[in-house]
Amino acid sequence: MKIPLLLAALLASPLCAAAESTDAAFADSLGEIAAPVAASKVQFKNFKAKPSAPQGQAPSANDADWQKLVEAVKKDGKYAPEAGFMPGSFSIDVTSGDAKGDHEDRSVGFMGGLNDDEKFEPIGAVLMVRTAKLDAKTGNFNVEIWMFQLDVYGQVQNAGHGTGVEDAAGKPLSKSPDKLDPADPKIKAQLDAQVKYWAERKS
Repeated sequence: MKIPLLLAALLASPLCAAAESTDAAFADSLGEIAAPVAASKVQFKNFKAKPSAPQGQAPSANDADWQKLVEAVKKDGKYAPEAGFMPGSFSIDVTSGDAKGDHEDRSVGFMGGLNDDEKFEPIGAVLMVRTAKLDAKTGNFNVEIWMFQLDVYGQVQNAGHGTGVEDAAGKPLSKSPDKLDPADPKIKAQLDAQVKYWAERKS
């Protein structure tokens, strides 16, 4: 999982939306989350349901859908080992649509490392969806990005949302990150939609 340094730093942050987390370069790097190394004998360490109710205002994923998402990543995720101070990961990436027209990129991944039993022990997860719609008049793309960082039980630790315009080569022309209120119902609605997508996706 090619996680930018900024993303790793945000793991310890409260729910917020920093401008850096939604700019086009950051979104592009998230969109390129891909683990080229196959998971050979590396397995997830099992973890059970939430140990306690979510704290504070941060939303949490539906338990049943979250467990299906976890199982999907265990089954279909590609493993990438730790590199320097970047954590290892299991991740899945899906791209749909036409790169020269309307398209969408989705990523889900768990970050972590191998424990003493050589099992992958996740420390958190990242969900991202990036939609790009072609403006036929200008040839540019109107882009919207949602990104979530969650703990292993599906509770949101950080969320980012932004819109912008990119040219045909992917160069950002404008960007408009949002400052999110943790209680904003759009956060919960988007979280539920993303988790449900991975829970119901057929591999």
